[in-house]
Amino acid sequence: MAANPGVLESMRLAYAAYDRGDAAPLLDLFAEDGVIRFTAPESFLHFAGPSSGPEGARKALTAISEIFAWESYKIYEMLVDGDSVFAITGGMLRHKETDQRTEVQLGDLIRFQRGRIVEFVEFFDSAGLRAWVKRAGTPSNTALNGGRGGGSGASRGASPGDEGDASGESATRAGASCSQSAADALRHSVSANNKTAANKDLLSRCYDAYAACDPQPLVSLFDDEASYNAVARCEDFSFAGPCHGRRAVLENIARIHADYDLEKYAVTRMIAQDDLVAVHADVGFRYKSTGNLVAIDKIDLFRMRDGKIIEFNEFFDTASAVDMREGA
Repeated sequence: MAANPGVLESMRLAYAAYDRGDAAPLLDLFAEDGVIRFTAPESFLHFAGPSSGPEGARKALTAISEIFAWESYKIYEMLVDGDSVFAITGGMLRHKETDQRTEVQLGDLIRFQRGRIVEFVEFFDSAGLRAWVKRAGTPSNTALNGGRGGGSGASRGASPGDEGDASGESATRAGASCSQSAADALRHSVSANNKTAANKDLLSRCYDAYAACDPQPLVSLFDDEASYNAVARCEDFSFAGPCHGRRAVLENIARIHADYDLEKYAVTRMIAQDDLVAVHADVGFRYKSTGNLVAIDKIDLFRMRDGKIIEFNEFFDTASAVDMREGA
């Protein structure tokens, strides 16, 4: 599959409006049976559970606005693959009751059908946000290298006609030059699509092996200069926070397996565009210290280069994971 210009433009406009404090364009995209969900315990955020349709989405967003206010908001990355979208968004968040502020970043997983949103799931460091609300810490953020500085509405994809100077220059050239420019653009598009498909296939095979308790194929892909960030607090997880370099990444992965035994890893969706691949999975890990099962869904975001992983960020419901781990 490839980037869907209609979906891309719809989400660009919806996020841009949301940045201006107008949620209507986003709500207008929801199908009557569309579901919105926030990955946090309902004991912490009462609106976190699934809400259906435009009205359910409106009530959920209204509930958020009664507790929190965005003082800045932007898109850091956005991938579009067919009818699926994954976006890294966020900014400066203010808690209205305490007036405290913190930087928060979110992972939005969105699925369209016939031009309407049928699924919207938002991932974030829920344990960190819960601690912040209680004045006991701050949420963890991602360490995106390529996506920062994009501003509101920035994305990896481009709408038709967004070729900028290149398209303007080609328009002034005579026939042969125009044909050459078109051929170059086609070759670039084919090359990008081939690279995207190759990245997707490579990671798919690695996840198949990982689900069979063989992490080596995935581990072998990390570049010497790779970065890894589990979007969680070190106070909650031994492997949380950013680390840099292959050795540090492998040490971090070893910490996961020192604390948890893998019981389930089922990939439900892969979204790929250019050098980025987002992987949505239902996972189950047994916490060794308590024997409790931690069963959650999560998103892994990879940035690839020449068949190697150079950046890896993972998002999951950290508060629910902590509660399940401790039997709370």
